[in-house]
Amino acid sequence: MDDKARLVDEAAPAATVVVPSALVGFAGGRSHLRVALDSPEESESGAPRLPLSAVLDRLAREVPALERRIRDERGTVRGHVNIYIDGVDIRELGGIGTVVVPGATVHIIAAVSGG
Repeated sequence: MDDKARLVDEAAPAATVVVPSALVGFAGGRSHLRVALDSPEESESGAPRLPLSAVLDRLAREVPALERRIRDERGTVRGHVNIYIDGVDIRELGGIGTVVVPGATVHIIAAVSGG
């Protein structure tokens, strides 16, 4: 299976969600997922954009097993999961409401513990 599986057409405005190796099994073996950003909401430049919550909602529809590892039943990001947009922690931005623009890379980082 292609590691860079697409959830959208290659030419569509999209962001790339990078899944950590610990969660790839819940994403059908895929580590890079393109998520469409087509939206009635556009930036001043006319580019489509969506809040991170909507990007995760779209991802959840395509890969529900992965969703359960990222957010809880209320839609809150789980405590052991960190999310970065273009290298910046969403807690330093607008949290789950942070706007994602075409070409952005969303990294999902799941804390792993062991002994």
